[in-house]
Amino acid sequence: MNKGIYYYVTISTDQDNYHYLHRKECKRMPDKNDMVFIGTLYNLNQALSIARINFKKVKPCIKCCIRYSAPVMRETVRPVLHFPQKSL
Repeated sequence: MNKGIYYYVTISTDQDNYHYLHRKECKRMPDKNDMVFIGTLYNLNQALSIARINFKKVKPCIKCCIRYSAPVMRETVRPVLHFPQKSL
């Protein structure tokens, strides 16, 4: 079972009027007075959906959200032989 992650959105915006979505442990997260807790969620898509209900323009933080949202492939893929091989 997945563990929930605490997500926060900045109240202030950047020069393009975007708010930033951060995870709880983000090192780039601003002061708590400039943040709004949006919930304990299971993935980035859920967090962005909730954040965009209250804030029109929201971007995920590159350091804490984008890094962990990409799937990591640890195994090499091996082809499956569906038909038996003929011996010569």
